[in-house]
Amino acid sequence: MPRTAPRIVPIVLSMTALALAGPATASHHPIEAVGGSLASISGSASAYGVSQARGASLAARATRGTSVRVRLHLADDQSANQMGIYQMTGFVGARVSAVLGPTLSGVAGAADPIAGAARIPVLGVTNTTLDAAAAGPTFWRVTLSEERLIPTSVEYAKDTRGVATASLVSVTGDAYSEGAAQVFREAAADEGIRLLADVSMPTGSGGAADVIAQAVAPGPQAIFFAARSADAVRLAVAAAGAPQTKVGGNGFNTPDVLGAAGTTTNGFIVSASWNPNKRDAASRAFVRAYRAAYRSTPDAFAAQGYGGVQLLAAAAAMGHGGAPDRVLAGLRRVRAVPSVLGTMRFRSGVREAVYPATVQVVRNGRLLLAPSGAATAERPVRSGR
Repeated sequence: MPRTAPRIVPIVLSMTALALAGPATASHHPIEAVGGSLASISGSASAYGVSQARGASLAARATRGTSVRVRLHLADDQSANQMGIYQMTGFVGARVSAVLGPTLSGVAGAADPIAGAARIPVLGVTNTTLDAAAAGPTFWRVTLSEERLIPTSVEYAKDTRGVATASLVSVTGDAYSEGAAQVFREAAADEGIRLLADVSMPTGSGGAADVIAQAVAPGPQAIFFAARSADAVRLAVAAAGAPQTKVGGNGFNTPDVLGAAGTTTNGFIVSASWNPNKRDAASRAFVRAYRAAYRSTPDAFAAQGYGGVQLLAAAAAMGHGGAPDRVLAGLRRVRAVPSVLGTMRFRSGVREAVYPATVQVVRNGRLLLAPSGAATAERPVRSGR
């Protein structure tokens, strides 16, 4: 562990996007909230973390001149538990209003309890498999969990492709992949889909071809993929010739993974918290701002970062201040937050944002809205997730 204090880098913002709060008035000083943006800027999860940080940056820039001004400080957790702990400790020492991140659920599981013990709010903008209870009492989830996303995809595969049997391929040694695999098992059981094979490979291994061969051998109608980053690419490429319906978890929700896998992901069914082809006014404005700032189209991770800042601003307004205790009080009171993700709704005592999931189908490296059932109603969350 380094002995020097964690390096917290202010984000430089340059793009006006969407207003998150009402305009400041002459008779009221604006509330200032300081967000610690903890993202995987480097390492195995950088494909997700860079988007997350960029989306949060645009949202913070949009609060200038409003009743709640959000400033962000960026720290790189390097996709590693120890660095996540180190950077989280730095944010806690700085008494930021809230932390947005870390990117990976595994890193969050290691780092979030530090913030919880210090009563610093943590907004899980990308943590789809993190156990909210284990993360601590100050954790609020912004993204939809895999317990909402994966069942939506599995249901869509059953309803539109007639899937009754499937094989599951997953990765061991990675917290996200292991969590997603368990949700796939539960979703299959709920939908009455019989798993003919349940096979895995160690993260970073070269065994993708063998795993896919084992999955295809019993003749399933679908293959479920619980993997992220390079492992997701390896498995998709190995399954390129398999004719089965293919369903991926949140690890496939980025152009970086889809681009690296090429056309091998064509036809994959993947659900998300958001899609750039959504036609509501907030989404369209966000896409324009992101393209202007970064010369690329935002993915769901960017939108989730944006939505996290929107929730922080709403909580600071509801709590009447930017101190951590005020933001925490505001989070407990907030019930509905308009956001780029849709209206995030919170039930009393439940620290999970609820809004409809979006079903997508991959075509030539792009996540397109799926026809006939692109979004589903809100789903209950199983206890403990």
